[in-house]
Amino acid sequence: MAKPGLTVPAKIRESTRYYPYFKDCVGAIDGTHIHAMVPTNDASSYRNQKGYTSQNVLAACNFDLEFIYVLSGWEGTAHDSKVLSDAVARSKSKLPVPEETSIGHEENSNEENGDTGTLQSQQKDYANNWRDTIAANMWAEATGTGSMP
Repeated sequence: MAKPGLTVPAKIRESTRYYPYFKDCVGAIDGTHIHAMVPTNDASSYRNQKGYTSQNVLAACNFDLEFIYVLSGWEGTAHDSKVLSDAVARSKSKLPVPEETSIGHEENSNEENGDTGTLQSQQKDYANNWRDTIAANMWAEATGTGSMP
């Protein structure tokens, strides 16, 4: 998988709320059932758990809400894990999974040398300042000295 770096969308990279959870995320993937008309003799394998005939479709999108992959045609009875396994194992029209790049290796070497990167230190500073401000305000209210700047 790709290491965080230039591939991390700005909305995640610049957010202390989202970055810890989505720093390695490159997009979203989900499956859905789409109604299908199939020959009568194939209907039983396309009949999903809700009782109608459908195709199990897998789709992936990036953070710009653009579809980057769609795999359709699986029977409605096919389990999502089987559809995903097929998408990853295909020789043609394979689900694109980012691989490690030279940027990822550079980041790993920086982390090993003790340089945790600007973004992480900025997040720590922001969190520390926020915590100190909250603590000062709570202390001021508890002692009745008014709010601290």
